[in-house]
Amino acid sequence: MIDRFHLQHDWQPLVGELVEIRQHGQCVRSGFVDGVTADGSILWLAAYGAEPRAMFERFQGYTAWIEYKWETTPVQPWPPVANRAEAVA
Repeated sequence: MIDRFHLQHDWQPLVGELVEIRQHGQCVRSGFVDGVTADGSILWLAAYGAEPRAMFERFQGYTAWIEYKWETTPVQPWPPVANRAEAVA
């Protein structure tokens, strides 16, 4: 199986992005990055459904992985919209 995610050494640009958080090579959580400290050592994932907002510290062995947008199929908007003009109106 090919891993389509890529390790991100710099956490600052990840704010607002969908990431996978791993520790010791295992996925522990995925979600949207809610915030990153100025020094890039701590990252927060936003709450989603039953999952609360969570903090991950680099020194505890957490790593952030991201799927490059140009390597994936475009995500369709939900709910599907027949005419783009309808979505804006």
